[in-house]
Amino acid sequence: MATLLALSVGCTATSTDGGGRAQASCAYIIEYDSRRYLGRGETDVPVGRSLGSATRPACDDTPGDGDDGEDPALMTAFAVRGVDPAVAVAVAEDPGAYRLAVADSVEELPPELRKLTDRS
Repeated sequence: MATLLALSVGCTATSTDGGGRAQASCAYIIEYDSRRYLGRGETDVPVGRSLGSATRPACDDTPGDGDDGEDPALMTAFAVRGVDPAVAVAVAEDPGAYRLAVADSVEELPPELRKLTDRS
């Protein structure tokens, strides 16, 4: 049971295939400064200074399919202007595009983050 639980962490059912079965998809998780952050859809994020290295963990959303899944990805975490990095960071998706990632311990977005998420 514990092995099954460990394999499912970071995966979510997102859609169905043609036969009505759910397909798994890896959650967008970032690890930075001993914290886990959950990626959000917002990419128009006002970034501040570089905070250092972050990692997107490896993900194999379909074990046993003969595909090894995604390798871990190293990236840089950036401060989000006006937001404590313990609450949220931004990571570079592409040059000039940064994705918002909120600490998984955050239960309610603070006002400065709600402003960002409400406009997207």
